[in-house]
Amino acid sequence: MDLSSSHRKGLLLVLISAIAYGCQPLFASQAYSNGVNPAGLLLSRFLLASLMLWSWLYWRKTPLPTLRQLGPALLTGAGYGGAALGYYNAIHSSSVSLAVVLMFSFPAFVVVLSALLLKTPLTRTRLVALALALGGVVLASGHDMQGDITGISWALFAALSYGSAILYGSHKLPARGSLSSAAVIMLGCIIPFLMALPWHPPQWPSNSEGWQAVAALALFCTIVPIATFIAGAAITGAGDAATLSTLEPVVAVILAVTLLGEPLHNATLAGGLMVVLAALMLAGKPATATTHNSTA
Repeated sequence: MDLSSSHRKGLLLVLISAIAYGCQPLFASQAYSNGVNPAGLLLSRFLLASLMLWSWLYWRKTPLPTLRQLGPALLTGAGYGGAALGYYNAIHSSSVSLAVVLMFSFPAFVVVLSALLLKTPLTRTRLVALALALGGVVLASGHDMQGDITGISWALFAALSYGSAILYGSHKLPARGSLSSAAVIMLGCIIPFLMALPWHPPQWPSNSEGWQAVAALALFCTIVPIATFIAGAAITGAGDAATLSTLEPVVAVILAVTLLGEPLHNATLAGGLMVVLAALMLAGKPATATTHNSTA
């Protein structure tokens, strides 16, 4: 690996991104304790983050994506929004550790979808990684399958949506992301929540502490990681960036256990290690290394 000062700077930026993304459950838990539901939390998060990002682009006079790129960017954002909906519902109805492990199995869905839809060859590495990921999911969820079936379902839906968005975005959007395309993707994230309003009306934070948690999610867990990942991945390359991003679930689980007081079952820990190993194996592959600058 190139250890030049520029490359180290890129790795540091991606590391900041992974840590910031990993802090999501911490602020989400604070928001939930102050009256907000997943729909209200995510709708307010993405609206506020979009306002921040578009204001920054206007102030910097940054060129916006072309009309041809708007549709794919909005659809990619809608996929990320669906992933966020599943992830935050899973956190709300099950343990953070279990939700994180299942959510991070998304590379397995990318492998399956790319094989089915794009005829990507299933190499030995991909097959081994797929088996590891699926085995990790079964192991992590097996100890609590009856009690957490709703949370498990939401987390797997999040992984499927996330994998689909990555696969679609990697083939329809420019190879190198930018803050301007990220701003359009952010708007796309709002689409699933607007469509679901009749069935899932949002509940907003009931006090200033809840709104502070939403603001922290919008800035520290959305704008900051998007900007640092885009900047870092442009220096390190997608493979190194995607590999380092596997620290995200590790950070989330550590915070859940140490600060939120969640128990960590041995099965969840073992399954999580298998899922992270699978992600590491697939991180350098074209099917999974392209766009981890998610908003989920």
